[in-house]
Amino acid sequence: MRVQIDCYPCILAQLSELAKKATGDRDGQHRLVKEMMRLVLTADDATTPPEFAGCFHRLVAEVSGIEDPFREIKDKSTELGLALLPELRKLAAGEFDTALRLAVGGNIIDYGVNPDFELAEAEKAIREVLDLPYDRAAAADLKRRMDEAESIFYMLDNCGEAVLDRLLLERYAGKLTIGVRGRPILNDVTRREAALSGINFARIVDTGDMAPGISLRNSSPDFLKELGNADLVVSKGQGNFESLDEAFRRPIYFLLRVKCRVVAERLDAPLGSIQIIGRNLDA
Repeated sequence: MRVQIDCYPCILAQLSELAKKATGDRDGQHRLVKEMMRLVLTADDATTPPEFAGCFHRLVAEVSGIEDPFREIKDKSTELGLALLPELRKLAAGEFDTALRLAVGGNIIDYGVNPDFELAEAEKAIREVLDLPYDRAAAADLKRRMDEAESIFYMLDNCGEAVLDRLLLERYAGKLTIGVRGRPILNDVTRREAALSGINFARIVDTGDMAPGISLRNSSPDFLKELGNADLVVSKGQGNFESLDEAFRRPIYFLLRVKCRVVAERLDAPLGSIQIIGRNLDA
């Protein structure tokens, strides 16, 4: 999904917050905001929101010298997921639908869309998905395709959420390749957090990139080869949806909770809703 007109207020609002995180020097903050605005003005029409975010955070990391400013909150999110996992595993009881709902429920843990998100809200938000409406026909089709596929590429999104993905992933461990970010960005999962989440039952590949999504232009050739060769791609989260919805041409299912007005309007779906969306699917 290319950047939409209504994305720009959100993008501009993020610039000042990022500049403040990078440096306490007011003159330096002004220079950094101007440099990030230059990146906005010179970007081409195909740029996705995650590609913008990757550019901004790369610049902030260079200025601040802090490679992973969200490490503490990522680790706390992972700890929350691990604490919830035994109970939620019993709740799922091996049922695909419940595991799917809980995996999508974890997608609410997102400091990119909502920098003021409180981790204390997460447990309630995860549990509420069991009562939210969702597309049962799409869920059934996803199960059929995952059962029948010889190879599945599953793209992770956020920390904490990735632990709950295990409820869905472990049953397909023998045919999985799992994707993560190449460098720390927001509260997204890298190889480090995948290991901390207990995801040690499948091969992991990383994008080689810093975007909080999948850049089809900037991800590594090896990553893109794995993505393109899978029988089925399952993509978690809004950033991955924004990255792949328009440009990716292979069979894919997007699993996400709608967390911004632009995506809500694109999907004609309410904020907070569970979305199970198939693209490029044959019969």
